[in-house]
Amino acid sequence: MTMTHNGKLIVIEGPDNVGRTMHSELLSQRLEANGVATAQIGLLRSPLLKEMMHDGSTEIHFLNPRTRSLLYATDLFDQILHQVNPLLEAGFVVIADRYTMTPKVREMVRGGDIEWISSLYNGVPEPDITVILDAGPKRQLGRLLYSEALDKLNYFEAGLDLGDESSITRSYLKYQRTMRRAFAEEAKEHGYPIVSTKKEVKDVHEKIWQCIFPAVEELIIQSDN
Repeated sequence: MTMTHNGKLIVIEGPDNVGRTMHSELLSQRLEANGVATAQIGLLRSPLLKEMMHDGSTEIHFLNPRTRSLLYATDLFDQILHQVNPLLEAGFVVIADRYTMTPKVREMVRGGDIEWISSLYNGVPEPDITVILDAGPKRQLGRLLYSEALDKLNYFEAGLDLGDESSITRSYLKYQRTMRRAFAEEAKEHGYPIVSTKKEVKDVHEKIWQCIFPAVEELIIQSDN
């Protein structure tokens, strides 16, 4: 759905442990340094569902696919109604750390009804730009090990529910390869830029900035006047 508004909606997508949240924050900081007001949204951040899906909770992953899909869509629509639309109207740049792609891709690789899931998001504001961050599965796993956060690797995000591997690390690598291909296919279909996160943080950030700058240039120029 294309809407006329004063602000911009920037979406950062990509698999787990690829640096989306960090780069969303860096992007917000740079925009605000250029005089542009920003706000951030993401999956499972709606006040409406906050109690049920509190930070770090994995309960949603163990629901049946249709219920899980409905909850993700409800969470996003609540944020759109109470945060995104008013902020866009006020001229903010809203940065989404994941939007509709991740819930779709997660269910698609599990054999979900992608047409039905996509229909749940009819009416959401169309992003002005979507950037997909990319990393190899071994690099993702290495980041988990380096951060000593391997204990946060849960059953669903390791793809153990697919039953392909009994080892959590082997399952994680296989699942993330599948997810990586799915994100690449989405990028190809919709013409979204893919930014590799292999390099230093500052270099990756610069690549992201180059991707989103055409969408926000007008707001930066206005803030300078």
